[in-house]
Amino acid sequence: MTKKFYFINGMIAAILMTLSTLVTASQLLRFQVYLDDRPIGEHSFRIADLGDITQVASRAEFDVDFLFINAYRYRHTSNEVFRDGCLTEIDARTDDNGKRSQVEGSSIGNNFRIERGDETEQMSGCIKTFAYWDQSFLDQRRLLNPQTGDLEKVRVQPKGSDRIQIGDGSAVNAQRYALKTDELTIDLWYNDNLGWVGLESDTGKGRRIIYKRM
Repeated sequence: MTKKFYFINGMIAAILMTLSTLVTASQLLRFQVYLDDRPIGEHSFRIADLGDITQVASRAEFDVDFLFINAYRYRHTSNEVFRDGCLTEIDARTDDNGKRSQVEGSSIGNNFRIERGDETEQMSGCIKTFAYWDQSFLDQRRLLNPQTGDLEKVRVQPKGSDRIQIGDGSAVNAQRYALKTDELTIDLWYNDNLGWVGLESDTGKGRRIIYKRM
């Protein structure tokens, strides 16, 4: 075999090795979503770690039917890029029962520029979103809401050890946290091996949104 073919084979091997690394570093989290005890859809998060960069693509599809009629429809997609844990890009689109919105943003120097409709805002410091998949986000005191583009103040209260049922019907041990904004409380559960496994929150109308890890 000539040196040329050795070189080509070496290049192919290097490419395949790189692709293998990227695949190993990617993770898909899927959650069955309930309104009280009724399943209404799914929310998924595809997370790819590329060295100091993390890419996250999330997709939510909820449908609430009443007497065979679709009474409520929700669609949300968000593509986010983080460098060393700080948000550098976001493109989020939401259809909340016919009300459409879009949030776009990118880092400029030490600031983060956010665009929501006709409004533009500059934010300073390391910006993080409501990145439930990354337990370290619980250390933050303000988080960017990808649906509204607003930077919200949050408070986190550890609730101790708990057991929670996941999508296959089994129960797992988890640490529970209450994340509070000015409007609602979001309960989150994290398992030592599985990571984020559950979420529960009041809708503000006396009903509960529940996420169970699939």
